[in-house]
Amino acid sequence: MKNYVINNGAFTANGNFSGYTALGVRVHLHKRQMSALGWEQTADVTFPFFCIAEEKQIGALNADGSTVVDVNGVAITSPRLTALSAFKTKNEITQAHADSALLDVEIAQAIQTQATSAGLSDKAIATLANASF
Repeated sequence: MKNYVINNGAFTANGNFSGYTALGVRVHLHKRQMSALGWEQTADVTFPFFCIAEEKQIGALNADGSTVVDVNGVAITSPRLTALSAFKTKNEITQAHADSALLDVEIAQAIQTQATSAGLSDKAIATLANASF
């Protein structure tokens, strides 16, 4: 996963969004992600916006919507940088990362607190904490 700043782009004919970074990296954003931000058409979009994306293997489709396969019957795919989530502001993407990182710490602290109040030994607490992650 990597973070991207989308500086421009446009909606495609089927409602998805092709966003581009200042360096020309193309990121595919699903229609539902853009809709969740309140953006239904290109004129609605406020640039820059931010996303977390990773490369996904996308199957090629025939005109009838069926999967394209090679001579061995194996589906033909190609990589596409696809947004996992999108955010209107830098603060929102930063907070999403902070929340995710802090969640594990908060869980470990809760386990420690409850295990200590239950009278478990330090060794038992460490075993319990390791089993939780």
